[in-house]
Amino acid sequence: MTQPLQPGSTVYLLEKGGELLARMPLREMEMFAIHCGFEPTPAFEPYRALFDEDAAATDRLAEDDSPEVMQQAEAVLDRILALNLLIRREGGGVHRQALIGIEGNQASFRPLDIQEEPL
Repeated sequence: MTQPLQPGSTVYLLEKGGELLARMPLREMEMFAIHCGFEPTPAFEPYRALFDEDAAATDRLAEDDSPEVMQQAEAVLDRILALNLLIRREGGGVHRQALIGIEGNQASFRPLDIQEEPL
């Protein structure tokens, strides 16, 4: 039987090639997004600037949805997806690729395939 996900008690792990990049304690679940805290390990540091760039691109898109700004945002997203980051629930579970956004001490993600069940 699957236990319900509980804010504060469910923790997701962000990994790359089996290396732990961050712990992400669940804060809130929505239909298409999971919102978490973000507790990076030192292994995340090489990727921080890319996620900062992604957050800035998202902010720019909110104000300017021109094709040029959209292309820039998509290029950053492609670089993040190329990292092949995986997310799984602490204590086991399936590794899944996800679209992830990180800003400061917060992260949110959703499965790449919207038909997948939440982790």
